[in-house]
Amino acid sequence: MIRSIVIASFVALASPALAQVSEPLPRFEALEKQQQMVEQREFDNLETNRQRDMTRSALPGSGVSEAERALRGLQYDRTREERLLELDRDRQRVQRERDLANAALLNARIPPNSSLVVTDIERYILPPAPPGKYYARVEGRFVLVDEASQLVTSILPVQPTDPTADVPAGPRPLPDTGLPVRRISPTSASVVRDFRELSLPAPPPGQYYASVDGRIVLVDGRTELAIRAINPG
Repeated sequence: MIRSIVIASFVALASPALAQVSEPLPRFEALEKQQQMVEQREFDNLETNRQRDMTRSALPGSGVSEAERALRGLQYDRTREERLLELDRDRQRVQRERDLANAALLNARIPPNSSLVVTDIERYILPPAPPGKYYARVEGRFVLVDEASQLVTSILPVQPTDPTADVPAGPRPLPDTGLPVRRISPTSASVVRDFRELSLPAPPPGQYYASVDGRIVLVDGRTELAIRAINPG
């Protein structure tokens, strides 16, 4: 009997619905901006090196054949593509973590003596809480908590007047590479079916052309990402 009570108590304490919300970690926006600048500089340097290498290798007497020059271009494309995919995966992971954290807000336990409880509703332009409920600020969102159960019952929509200093960091924007970062499926309407109409040579095996935002780009069929802007003519 005693053993059953101990097990039941353990299950109750371990239940996500009864888990207390921890204090928010400090956010360092300056560090986020610095990381974003470092990533952008990485891609800018890669493109600068690519253009310099392609220009030098095209000069008479460079000793670089057309095949070798094309191979160098493909290597630059592959390096950029792999790095973009790596950064994109990291951003998808961050977004998943944010989605899970938001989903976990409902039924989270916030006792009335928690520092997360909002005691000055006028400061945040909040209406009076319904009877039997009180406000809290969790994960950058205002929530309503039931006094009896101390559980979050609803999450308020974000308002323009809401504070932002405590909003957890989301995915950083991908670096600007001068190319569209979204995937372009080979079945997309933006794929150029008749490249000869645009005086374009046949695309390399495993690649295809697409028209995106008024530009022609070469897309890698494996990743469906644009790897190069094309100047028709």
